[in-house]
Amino acid sequence: MTSVLVGLALVPFYLLGAFPTGYLMARIHGVDITAVGSGNVGATNVSRVVGKRAGVVTLLIDMFKGAFGVAAASGLSGSPLFVALCAITVVAGHCFSVPPYLKGGKGVATALGVILVLAAQTGVVALVVFIGMFVAKRIVSLSSICATLAVPAYAMAVNLPNHVVVAEACIAVLLVYRHRENLQRLIEGREPRFTTRKQ
Repeated sequence: MTSVLVGLALVPFYLLGAFPTGYLMARIHGVDITAVGSGNVGATNVSRVVGKRAGVVTLLIDMFKGAFGVAAASGLSGSPLFVALCAITVVAGHCFSVPPYLKGGKGVATALGVILVLAAQTGVVALVVFIGMFVAKRIVSLSSICATLAVPAYAMAVNLPNHVVVAEACIAVLLVYRHRENLQRLIEGREPRFTTRKQ
């Protein structure tokens, strides 16, 4: 019975993560983002197809989803396990949304929002790694993957609480899985560098 109640309690966090920011942002500009560019609903594809401003707004709202989810979970329960489950669920909701119109994204912005609230220092690590790799290579997926893997590694290295390590490790697995096609293109040398429409 307890597990059923926990599952029901996680539903709003899944729906929060599944909110289709990029899809709606592109629709405002008359674009079906799932049918152009990479077909992804995340900020990177929105930036490439619609423009920088739309991409930034998508990024910020997706980050807010993650940050608000963890903050709300912490306010609702003092259980570290529940907070960790909610953190994972918000990101999973973004990555694996209900098809067809809520097609999920890669989860990077939402995950960043999550970890900035869950353990701010790991969020700083993610940002530093992402920015450093992006400046060097100008490839969003490579930068995202490196930042994603750095977060749980850092959390374990500095002995952060178990629920933080577990949540961030699970989120890293989700994000790497969602980037599996990018990884294949990186291996083959076909992954594009980042460009945007002028706007």
